[in-house]
Amino acid sequence: MRFVDINQLELPGGWQERADQALNALRDEITKAEKEAVAAGQDPVNARKAAITKGLELAARKKIWHDISPKLAALKKNKCWYSESRNPTSDKNIDHFRPKNRVAEDPDHEGYWWLAFTWQNYRYSSQWCNQRRVDAINGTEGGKWDQFPLRSGGFRAYKEDDDLELEEPDLLDPIDPEDWKLLTFRPDGHPTPAKQPGTREYDRAMISIQVYHLHCKDLVGDRRMVASMIQRVIQDLERLRPQITDLKIRNIYKSRERDLLRVIHPDADYSAAALAYARAEIYADRAGHQIKREWLEEMLT
Repeated sequence: MRFVDINQLELPGGWQERADQALNALRDEITKAEKEAVAAGQDPVNARKAAITKGLELAARKKIWHDISPKLAALKKNKCWYSESRNPTSDKNIDHFRPKNRVAEDPDHEGYWWLAFTWQNYRYSSQWCNQRRVDAINGTEGGKWDQFPLRSGGFRAYKEDDDLELEEPDLLDPIDPEDWKLLTFRPDGHPTPAKQPGTREYDRAMISIQVYHLHCKDLVGDRRMVASMIQRVIQDLERLRPQITDLKIRNIYKSRERDLLRVIHPDADYSAAALAYARAEIYADRAGHQIKREWLEEMLT
């Protein structure tokens, strides 16, 4: 996961007007269903939920968030915002960060339906991260689905005029400039919290790894290959450095330096893992003594 500046999103022409119209129509449908249920002596809560579900299932309304998909994808060069995978064989979804129709942790919640047409609530996600999957062979399961856990005992918004800023999500959010730093990666490709156990940051990272299925076999295997590549590049750089007064060697060195900078670039696949692996190489063990590769630290900075 790397920071995504969603405010750079370019909306398609006329998109906001369509989104506003859809939300206003959905509000009217919910109100009408509620009033009709009361008049008929029926349960207005069930009527509201049914109207919300029906309204969000309309093909013309689903098209609103599907139409913005290419623009969201462009913000991170078609990478999933959660896993940083650009796997072209995997379909991508528009994830509603706050679920639009139900909340898995709260059966009484109607879902954050009023955010269904709000682009700030969209996240570009692979199906593996967004849809519920169980990998029985490798012993993992995950997928965000309708999950939106909050800090235990904390505030949750239930209606449109509730203040969302009072919520404290357990899930790491790629559009938060600090959240991506709470994840790091082991050399074997497994994600792990960057903070110590017992901290709120640790708990949020652990929950996010599970919910986004960041520990699934394919992602772990891809990161492991990135770790090996990073190690080889840095070994080459260290071997070549003493000889860079030779112009030919210097050109080879610069080529390898470009390789390193490419793989840690925010637009590269698994760039957060690559950056973590590169930073881990700043300190190296030499005959039982730890040395600092200051040249590498400067390069990464």
